[in-house]
Amino acid sequence: MTPEFLEKIAAEANLAPSAHNTQPTRWAMDGQNAIVLSLDPARLLPVGDPENKDARLSGGAALYGTMLALARHGHGVSGWEISDDVARLAIAGPPGPVQPIETLKRRTTFRAGFAQASPELRKSLSDMCAGRSDTALTQDAHRIAMLSELNDQASLNVMRSPSFRKELVDWMRLRASDPRWALDGLSAESLALSGLEARMAGIALGRPVFEILDRLGFGKAIVSEHGKTVTATGLVAFHRPAEEDRWTSGGKFYEFWLALTAAGFAAWPMAVLADNPTTRREVMKLFELADERELITVLRVGPHPGNRQPEKARLPADQLVTKA
Repeated sequence: MTPEFLEKIAAEANLAPSAHNTQPTRWAMDGQNAIVLSLDPARLLPVGDPENKDARLSGGAALYGTMLALARHGHGVSGWEISDDVARLAIAGPPGPVQPIETLKRRTTFRAGFAQASPELRKSLSDMCAGRSDTALTQDAHRIAMLSELNDQASLNVMRSPSFRKELVDWMRLRASDPRWALDGLSAESLALSGLEARMAGIALGRPVFEILDRLGFGKAIVSEHGKTVTATGLVAFHRPAEEDRWTSGGKFYEFWLALTAAGFAAWPMAVLADNPTTRREVMKLFELADERELITVLRVGPHPGNRQPEKARLPADQLVTKA
């Protein structure tokens, strides 16, 4: 395990998704045959994620990505330990299944409207979800519209918090001239915003403009995703055992998202539905999820557009590896 090899592993593993694309996971060597993953406190979201639940999900996705990267380079993992914001991987044994790097690069948070799915794709999604114990699917147009309205209202309630909006805007990269455009956060390109829309978003989300527009009745229109949500082939409730640690849940979530990608789908998390206690209860009731399950998120799923997607904004490998 050399520093150069660890940087290569970290760079591939960091293709995993993270909340607001904060990329909070850091990698370090622990002796000859172990890797330690930890969460960078400077890349957490104290307003949007005060209990670090999403950060741990992000860490879990990176942990699973680390195992995939090791497998691609011929190394197996004999086990791992997780404690709060730290995970330790022991490297030993034969490699696990190899996931093509192209699938990891193609996986994207697709924020535009979806194309209409063929009957074959609809059945493929249905079969995929039926074959798992941690997914529940609806392709019913009425239910999709109902969940879309629920998502928009919950989003508006969250966006009414000035501190939440400020934190969000701090992670938005609305101009290509932003020095962090290609490094992290949410670029206008990844948000599917035109140049004009990006400029307007920066103004509309600020104070006191948002408050004024909201009082005039335009708040919901600013945050609404309804027109795009209803184009989805289906909405998938991803849920895990309530007692499961978030690192493990995050790894399973990334595994499922990669399976969707390999099957020709793109996805877009409706995270607010799981974050808000009221909407979480409503979603669990709608999907008939048992109380001992934890709703991780709801994914909008539709055909992958197939055309060129924006380059993933990612930190350079030498910023992902720490000495301790």
